[in-house]
Amino acid sequence: MAVHSSGELGIQLATMLHLGAVIPNLTFAADAHYHHLTGDVIEGGPLRYQDGTIAVPTGPGLGVKLDRDKLREYSELYKRLGNYPYDQDPARPGWTPLVPNDRWADPTDDRAPRIPC
Repeated sequence: MAVHSSGELGIQLATMLHLGAVIPNLTFAADAHYHHLTGDVIEGGPLRYQDGTIAVPTGPGLGVKLDRDKLREYSELYKRLGNYPYDQDPARPGWTPLVPNDRWADPTDDRAPRIPC
């Protein structure tokens, strides 16, 4: 059994953390891409890593609360930009992932993707 996340926001991560905490045969550490996010729609911003782990939220329900202002902001961003093609890199137009991948991103490339206003 393994649990994996692909960059979802804190609501889904809280769900995954709770699930992982109660599965007795979770044989691999839960895997997440959460550290790539720069913001979140939960109060207090992104959940924080400590020593490579994120604690299971302890509040009522999933242990996180929605930040309604951030949710509104992200909703407007989605309306403006549309769906995010998960497998596309905005800094490399036309690039698509291949298996096996032999076209890795240049780690010295510090360009930030341009988000239209």
